[in-house]
Amino acid sequence: MPELYILLPVHNRRATTSRFLACLKAQTYQDYHLLLIDDGSTDGTAELARELIPALTVLRGSGDWWWAGSLQQGIEWLGQREIAAEDVVLMINDDVTFGPHFLKHAVMLLQTMPRTLLLAQAVSKQTGLPLVSGVEADLKKWQFRPAESADRINCLTTNGLFVRWGDLRQIGGFHPRLLPHYNADYEFTLRAHQKGFHLRVSPELRLVWDEKTTGFHRFEQMPFTAFLRQYFSKKSLGNPLYHSTFVLLASPRPLIPRHLVKIWLGAMLAVGRRALSRHESR
Repeated sequence: MPELYILLPVHNRRATTSRFLACLKAQTYQDYHLLLIDDGSTDGTAELARELIPALTVLRGSGDWWWAGSLQQGIEWLGQREIAAEDVVLMINDDVTFGPHFLKHAVMLLQTMPRTLLLAQAVSKQTGLPLVSGVEADLKKWQFRPAESADRINCLTTNGLFVRWGDLRQIGGFHPRLLPHYNADYEFTLRAHQKGFHLRVSPELRLVWDEKTTGFHRFEQMPFTAFLRQYFSKKSLGNPLYHSTFVLLASPRPLIPRHLVKIWLGAMLAVGRRALSRHESR
């Protein structure tokens, strides 16, 4: 069985990370090394991890790595070691929980799938329903929708993503300066698909994901200046700046101008509607 390296970005969520670490400690597959990528935590998250997990390395940032930067730090750390090509890398959030056989099943399943990125199926902690994981990206129309069948998946998230180290080296890492947080996973997996790797989602691998713990998704009942600040934040799913860099990295080149216009028209409409509602409410 290969060794498993777990890349776990964390930032000031000690209680959330603690639940993840409890799941990790209970695993029947213990041939893993946890790489805790602590991006500026001040709440004792790393100290807690050291108490619970013996096979642990902590990488410390100052709070500006975000998701893609944290994963890239982990990949660069692995690149400086003698990691076997068949060893497995897991990229995962700390706001998920999973059963005791999760790692064992994943590693065994991946061994049957050459040149494959394998994603666990996430279900919502709030509703118990499966969350969108396998995505079909239409790069001509710049539309992203749930894939209707496994063979139509060309895009994945990276929460619970297993990949062989040798395959990861062929795919390449992330672009944290251009895509520090959202869309970094889509760009990475689209690139992998374009290089001929298979993307699969396994219902046998189940994660329970707390959707309320991350990101800015809703902006109702918010002052206009606060709306602008959050809308253009790195934590905003709708930030048009990073959607634009995503287009520049992933779109077919002839279609880049069309997609950029679409993104910025949508952003102008969103800001305009909020400004108008602010004026009318006075």
